Amino acid sequence: MSSEKKKIMFIINPISGVYKKKNIPEKVARYIDYVQYDYTIRFTEYAGHATLIAQQAVEEGYHVCVAVGGDGSINEVAQSLVGTNTALGVIPYGSGNGFATHLKIPARDAKGSINVINTGKTVKIDLVKSNLRYFVSNAGFGIDSSVARRFHHHTIRGLASYAWAVVKELLFYFQPFPAKVEIDDVTIEREFFLFTAFNANQYGYDYAVFPFTSMKDGVMDVIVLNRFPVWKLFWIVGCLIMKRADAIKEAESYRAKKIAIHGNKKMVYQFDGDSVIYHDDVTFEVVPQCINMIVPKDLNSY
Repeated sequence: MSSEKKKIMFIINPISGVYKKKNIPEKVARYIDYVQYDYTIRFTEYAGHATLIAQQAVEEGYHVCVAVGGDGSINEVAQSLVGTNTALGVIPYGSGNGFATHLKIPARDAKGSINVINTGKTVKIDLVKSNLRYFVSNAGFGIDSSVARRFHHHTIRGLASYAWAVVKELLFYFQPFPAKVEIDDVTIEREFFLFTAFNANQYGYDYAVFPFTSMKDGVMDVIVLNRFPVWKLFWIVGCLIMKRADAIKEAESYRAKKIAIHGNKKMVYQFDGDSVIYHDDVTFEVVPQCINMIVPKDLNSY
C-alpha cells in the first residue's frame, strides 16, 4: 500500500432504505480515484455495528469513513468521528436521505456521490450532542418519533410506506406528549404534537421545514406543533412542504444552542429517523464545527 495514498473505508448498511446495495462494492471499484485512495469495504451486521467499525477505522489511521445507507447509518458512523481527523463521506442509499440532500450529495447515485468523494472539499460542520447520542440531521419527539418507531417494523420502505405509517399513527394510535422544554432561556410546558430540532434543514424526501437552516452557524432550528383539529392536517402538511411553517397557527419556531427536555417516564424520541425510548431528561447542545465532512467542491451554503 502506497504511503502517499489516503486510506478510505466504506461502511455499508445492507438493509437501510429501499434500494439494494449488493453492487456498491463493484461501483466503488469502478469509480473511486485510485490515485488518491486505497480503500477497504466493511458491511454492518447489527444495529450499532457501524459505530464500532468507524472507531476501529479511526484507530487504524483511516483518513475517510464513508457511510453507505440512510441518515441512521450516517448517524452511527459519525458517533466515532467527532473530534478526530477522520473525515465523514456519504453514499446516501436510505429512504429519506435528508442529511445528504441538505449537502447537495446525490441520493441513490453511487457514481455521483463517489465523485463528490473524489473531487470534493473537506469542511467542518456542526453536530448536536445529547446525553443519548449525537445527531447529524434532526431529533425530537412527537408524531415523527412515534411514526419512526412504527416505520421501523415496515417490510416495505420508501415515501409511500412512510406516508401510510403517518396516516395510521394519526388515526389510530398517536397521543400528544406532555413535557416541559427549556429552549435556551425560554421555557414552554404543554402537550406537544411535534417537537423537532434541526441541524440540517431536512426531514428527508427533500422535505425541508426551514429553508435556511445551516450546519455551520452554531444553532439549531426548532419547530413546535401544538394540538390541532384533524381537518387541518392536509393544510398543515402542505404548509410544511412549502416551507411555510409561519402560516400554521398551531406552530412555533425557535433558534437555540441548548435544549433541555423534561418529559414523562416513557418518552419516544427519534434521532435521525431511528426511534429511542428513554425514561429521563434529555438535553441537546450544538457542538460547533466538530466533524470533518466531504462535500461537493462548489458547495458554499451548508
